[in-house]
Amino acid sequence: MLELVENIIEILLSGAVYAVALVISLWTAGAIFYDLGGGKMLGWVLMIAWLTAVVAAFACLQALWQPFLLLLIVFGFFISWWRSQKPSHHRNWNPNFAVLPRIAIEGDSVTVQNVRNTEYRTLEDFSPRYETRQYRLSRLVGIDAIVVYWGSAWISHPMLIFDFGEDGRICFSIEVRYRQGQKYGFLRSLYRQQEIVYLISDERDAILKRSKYSKNHDVYLYRLKAAPEEIQRVFLEYVVSTNDLADSPRWYNGLTTNCTTSIYRQRADQVEWDWRWLFNGRLDQMIYEHGRLNAELPFEELRQKSWVNDIANNADAEDFGDQIRRELSAYV
Repeated sequence: MLELVENIIEILLSGAVYAVALVISLWTAGAIFYDLGGGKMLGWVLMIAWLTAVVAAFACLQALWQPFLLLLIVFGFFISWWRSQKPSHHRNWNPNFAVLPRIAIEGDSVTVQNVRNTEYRTLEDFSPRYETRQYRLSRLVGIDAIVVYWGSAWISHPMLIFDFGEDGRICFSIEVRYRQGQKYGFLRSLYRQQEIVYLISDERDAILKRSKYSKNHDVYLYRLKAAPEEIQRVFLEYVVSTNDLADSPRWYNGLTTNCTTSIYRQRADQVEWDWRWLFNGRLDQMIYEHGRLNAELPFEELRQKSWVNDIANNADAEDFGDQIRRELSAYV
């Protein structure tokens, strides 16, 4: 009986060692491919060489602890190098992500530099424009949420719009800061390949880019319920985060530092953790359950009536924001 228990323990320990070794080996393979090899042919060669060496070590060294210890030592040196890679504001940026916003507040006056107001013909053919806009903090009267879906019900992209009444509206969106010719890839986003950016844009830019010029994107617009002092507090949190990022670049990570987890970190002392911060396709449902959306309708009906694509795509440029809100029956 004792021998059986010992055998089971040995099998479990061996399985745990192999599992840890597999995770370390595969993660390191990705880091070698992207961060050491640049995601190109050199990356493939180095990655295959790494995986071959790991398999050879476990096959040739008889005692399991020997290749495992060797793997940990090599991984330690590699992770030290990997962590030394620093994010930067100095890249060959896509023009739509080239300029960082900054916000200055003096008394009641809010000056937002580099508000993006791009005119799109297609996603590849556009005229980027950056503007300086002025607002009065005392005129901040409302906050809206935009939630964008593009295929998976478990993944969305949230944005916030702050309404300054007669001064107008601006949209905050936390995104990958794309380099020239670079596209999004989830595996790529787990490594030192992309920086994060707090974009501030005209809401027409933010909405039409998704509703009109991106394929299979569904855009939903919700009015959030919040007291005036809370709206101002959230806005000031975004001000601090925007300016901090302009001073110090940070890496984007598809799991830990993305469009939604960054909002949670920003508001961690104000909100509770919920699994939907991570699987953000249910983020709007979470907000609804917390009493922040129109409760006169069941959630699924509210979501259906908050779909804004057709209204936005046909709205006049001069009256864009007001027109879509007048025509959106669920916006109350």
